[in-house]
Amino acid sequence: MQNIIEIKDLSLGFDIDEKFYTAVHNVNFNLQKGQMHAIVGESGCGKTMTIMSILKLLPKNAQITSGEICYDEKDLLSLKERDLRKIRGKKIALIPQDPMTSLNPLYTIENQMIETILQHTKTDKKRAYQIALKALEEVEIVNPKERMKAYPHELSGGMKQRVIIAMALSSNADVIIADEPTTALDVTIQAQILKLLSDIKRTGKSIILITHNLAVVKQYCDFVSIMYMGRIIEEAATNTLFKNPKHPYTKDLLAALPTVKGKKLENIKGAPSPITKPVSGCPYHPRCKFATGVCPKHIFTLKPQRDNSKVACRLYI
Repeated sequence: MQNIIEIKDLSLGFDIDEKFYTAVHNVNFNLQKGQMHAIVGESGCGKTMTIMSILKLLPKNAQITSGEICYDEKDLLSLKERDLRKIRGKKIALIPQDPMTSLNPLYTIENQMIETILQHTKTDKKRAYQIALKALEEVEIVNPKERMKAYPHELSGGMKQRVIIAMALSSNADVIIADEPTTALDVTIQAQILKLLSDIKRTGKSIILITHNLAVVKQYCDFVSIMYMGRIIEEAATNTLFKNPKHPYTKDLLAALPTVKGKKLENIKGAPSPITKPVSGCPYHPRCKFATGVCPKHIFTLKPQRDNSKVACRLYI
């Protein structure tokens, strides 16, 4: 399959108290057309910063130090802001993490959707209204004409998230980035939103799903990259990863996943080190039960395996 986005050797970091700390280390990542690709890891592992680099939506104290991000044969990192604006939102759309704060409370849904459509398409307001209405119908919002007149505070959390997804669809973007899109929603609404994203993928869209929930990955995603402390340490097709996880961190994550009724869940001891206290060698070795003396001394890179997965661990050199 053809890659629609390729991230090559991406590194970035932050200026903190007049010192620079690297948060993402030489990440390589490919998103294939028509694929839902999950990036999984604990909070603070760098998954959101990696993907926000695609749109150059990074904090002011962040700096990309190396790498390329290719879309449509263009390196997005080399584009000027005016050229990137032609892609951001129009070709690559973002579903942000918190639906409660992603809509402007002062404007109706109609005003916000039409403004977005006019920014990214060559059309008039009348046509933009029809596009917005169709997008709301596609995300299964009941009485879309009435919802268009509503203000954000008049909608539930799940409804707001559907509106945000509709805004992403209204520009007919090739790629949708979904950053923890169900975090603030209850379990029932989470399932509805994830099914909606899965249905969108079937139309040929490509989706990057940022999550910490492996249960979601197993049900909805085609491919998964596991991140730990700014590095991708394992990647595989979803079925392969769940049948034969390799990296000790991946195994520990799966052991902590509720699967069988009555099964005792395993806790992962310790916590990731903050970026201000970098770990030498393999970043997981302080928490890993398989660590040996070589692990603090060597950074292992991703190595291809027979089942087409890749893993960065001394056990699979």
